[in-house]
Amino acid sequence: MAEMDDEQKNVKKMPILLPDGETIPSGSSKFKLYGALEEAANDEMADQHEKLARRRRINCVPALNALFLPWVMFLVVFSMSSFAFHYTMPLVVLLFNGSVTLFCLFFAYTSFKADTMGVPADRAFYPTYLSVAFLSAVTFGWLLGDINFWFHMQPCYNIEHLATYTNVDPSTSTMRSGQQVPTRGKRYQDAGKVYFDHNAIVDVSRSMSFKMGDLYCVAPIVNPNCKKNCGYDFWAVGVNCCAEDTVDFRCGEYNNPSAKNGLRLMHDELRPNFRLAVLQAEGVHKITSTHPIFFYWLHDPVKEMNHMKHNGYKGFVILMILSFFGYMLAAAFSLNYARQKFAPSMYD
Repeated sequence: MAEMDDEQKNVKKMPILLPDGETIPSGSSKFKLYGALEEAANDEMADQHEKLARRRRINCVPALNALFLPWVMFLVVFSMSSFAFHYTMPLVVLLFNGSVTLFCLFFAYTSFKADTMGVPADRAFYPTYLSVAFLSAVTFGWLLGDINFWFHMQPCYNIEHLATYTNVDPSTSTMRSGQQVPTRGKRYQDAGKVYFDHNAIVDVSRSMSFKMGDLYCVAPIVNPNCKKNCGYDFWAVGVNCCAEDTVDFRCGEYNNPSAKNGLRLMHDELRPNFRLAVLQAEGVHKITSTHPIFFYWLHDPVKEMNHMKHNGYKGFVILMILSFFGYMLAAAFSLNYARQKFAPSMYD
């Protein structure tokens, strides 16, 4: 018993070590000891809160970069490929998009090579994700921008740079000598918008179609008052808006009495099929078209051009919204994957 009492006395005399490294003499009262431990616990908790706040502030930056950098790259590449820059400075756009693509490829190469250079997997994950996101942004931005340009914007830009003719008689023209001759299309090869005279109509009775998968429909624009020596070089056109075996034409504003104007066809890939339809019309209706020009028959060509531009801008806005949510989901899934795979302290 005496030995146990001596051992207990020795334990009581040992100093107490606090978490911050300080010691409290064994003779201190329990109240003083309690206060010191409570202060040390509060200090440790405050230190943990500070570290957690600092960690969250630091990791917020790469999370935002993972969302916004690929999205902004997509919008820039799409805009350069889709709008006026592509039309006025195509070489500059090609060099710019090519340079961005090369940068993305180099960044992807360095990111994927990080594993072989001894970089930890948790450090290499973020650059690898960014490289994949950049490559997708420049690829889809360039591809979709080109599609939007060729189908919506480029035809409008071409028409704006072509000539506008007013009060055109589609059948006859009067020479300076007073002689009346058939109106020829070679005189109007630079026409973008043509406002015909008030007598002009679409002659549905001389319409024709050519089938190449789709139906390519044509009908001559004529002055019904012309009875002889008339020209047939102006043609209203449309796709899949006529019958295959009978005389029929329902393209554009064919049934609008106030429609007297034409907007030039600017899709070069369609022109050969319309030309074959004109050749068929020449053979069937016994007419001659020496220099055919193709138009969409409309009441207001300017309104139609604005509508085409609106479709191009609308496509940009839709893709801007969809791409934002797409990259937001991709960033969320990637960060969640990183949180589960790597150390929580790096991504919490």
